[in-house]
Amino acid sequence: MDKIKAKLKQMPSDFVVKEILPDKRILDINTQFDYPNEGNTLHCILKKEDFDQFRAVGIIASELGIASKDVAICGTKDKIAHTTQRVSIKGCKSVDIDKLVLGDISIKYLGRGPELRIGELYGNHFEIVLRGIDIDKEELSKYLQKIKDNPKFPNHFGEQRFGSIRPISHIVGKHVILGDFKGAVLDYICLCFPRESEMIQKARIKAKSDIKAALELFPKSSYYERVMMSHLIEKPEDYRGAFFRLPPNLQKLMVHAYQSYLFNRILDKVIASGFGNRMLEIPLFGFGMNIPKDPKLVAIMREVLKAENISLGNFRDDSSRQLGSKGGRRKAFQTAEQFKVVEIGDDELNLGKIKCKISFSLRKGTYATVFLGNNFDLS
Repeated sequence: MDKIKAKLKQMPSDFVVKEILPDKRILDINTQFDYPNEGNTLHCILKKEDFDQFRAVGIIASELGIASKDVAICGTKDKIAHTTQRVSIKGCKSVDIDKLVLGDISIKYLGRGPELRIGELYGNHFEIVLRGIDIDKEELSKYLQKIKDNPKFPNHFGEQRFGSIRPISHIVGKHVILGDFKGAVLDYICLCFPRESEMIQKARIKAKSDIKAALELFPKSSYYERVMMSHLIEKPEDYRGAFFRLPPNLQKLMVHAYQSYLFNRILDKVIASGFGNRMLEIPLFGFGMNIPKDPKLVAIMREVLKAENISLGNFRDDSSRQLGSKGGRRKAFQTAEQFKVVEIGDDELNLGKIKCKISFSLRKGTYATVFLGNNFDLS
């Protein structure tokens, strides 16, 4: 069916994400939870509005006087959104949490447990408002019913994995697995993208020739660029050291982003070739990856490796032992669970148009923007 045009994220409150705990309870900062109270870290609920996740973690750590690595999460969340998720925090007490006043970030003590790891969640629950729809309400209702009847979609990694305004993570990740830390740092600092502000683009261009002068041009919000540039001013040519000034979870995210980019390339070729069913799993490239039995899939994977000029061995990190990846597997197709139409009505932000609010749940590692983009024209 032809996709209906719609606008996504006209307001951060149009995109509400709540983490689903492993026992399938939906996390809510206003709900009292029966939660374990044993373990070596504090478990808290973090709610943020239109706020970058890594910056939020950094602010919490700074306010508590601990390192960013002592604040752990289960999964990344959107910036332009209202999001609720779990965090675990080492090195403080519950009374310290109660004293925090953080503006657009709210944090609430939940209980105690072991340090959280990426993937320790069932998934995420979404409430999404789509706006600027130029059809009548009855036609939209029928269209949404078709989505409900067939909620399966290709399980691509979404733009958040790479950066929505500045899709840089996978580019840096490729440099990292090849051991090219100079390329990783300079691309992170200097590469420009059209959706960035003119001020930022000027700063990036200046950084190609004069890092010290460029540092004065970058705003404080460009925190990670400034950290790496300050390191290079103090220790010129130490690009490896500059990269390792980034938080460990962000370093690893770069490698994962490149794996995700490769997965998306393979999935595109699988779809174009017309094979694969809802049970198909595609390996994520890594040094310990199991070779699939399907010869068609193997041929596509080899084609992608050759085009990228890499090998599985590039994902082994024998020096720092922090950035390597064994690989994994990911379903080629996923299904949106519990899809509901909450409301269809007039759009107060786009006169003469209509809007709809929908809700659904997705398993961990699956992207709402991908599900929505598969069913709506969001351009």
